[in-house]
Amino acid sequence: MNTHTETFSLSNGAALSVRIERGPAGDVMLHEQNTMNPHGGGRIYWRISRLYLMNGDEAMPMRNPRFECAETVGEAAELALGFFVECAESCIQHARAEGIPVEHCYI
Repeated sequence: MNTHTETFSLSNGAALSVRIERGPAGDVMLHEQNTMNPHGGGRIYWRISRLYLMNGDEAMPMRNPRFECAETVGEAAELALGFFVECAESCIQHARAEGIPVEHCYI
């Protein structure tokens, strides 16, 4: 099994992928890897077909039906990539509309 998804190019030139970290009980932590965000990105936890957005150590169930469930690790990683891309593009559009550098969104 791969340790990363394929890389997706964002509209601001950044490259985004998901690093797959397998846990001891068949669970998986999916880490956002964004070349424009040196502080690290978001995390999504997958266990028994459910995806959870991580906020620190707190796991919050995904509430968007497009990102709630995945049957395999590969499917979970692709859903996480889609979620992170959607969030990043939203930040890029917001930064452009406000006339600020997108890097300020990562602070």
